[in-house]
Amino acid sequence: VEFNVRISDLEGSLQQFINQCFESISSIENSLNLLKKFQSILQRESLRADLDSKFTVIFHNYGLELTQVQDQYEKFKANPPMVRNLPPVAGNITWSRHLLKRIEDPMQRFQMNPSVLAGRDAKKIIRMYNKMAKTLMEFETLWHQ
Repeated sequence: VEFNVRISDLEGSLQQFINQCFESISSIENSLNLLKKFQSILQRESLRADLDSKFTVIFHNYGLELTQVQDQYEKFKANPPMVRNLPPVAGNITWSRHLLKRIEDPMQRFQMNPSVLAGRDAKKIIRMYNKMAKTLMEFETLWHQ
């Protein structure tokens, strides 16, 4: 009985530690990397359920990041910020590819977890991702020609 009580206390402490770790991370990519590390080492069912809920929270935050990328695109599409010493065409294409990579990499990771994509807000986020990716590809194509 004492053993089970100690295990339960340890699980509670570990859950607190996991929550603190996720609170201090600001980027989606880092959150997904941390989640992957925790998933690989945690085998207890109660902790796995908590990690699955974290996946949903990260996906919601990804939706907010998509909105930020969309706002950034709208703000700078006429005159994108340039990397030093790049010609205008290459600079514009580099900028759009950077934005595309910023939204594409996390989405590829989310696709590996279909339960997240079946959530209630998932369709809206997926539509926003598809629209933004298409817009960025068209921007790149426009500058390519």
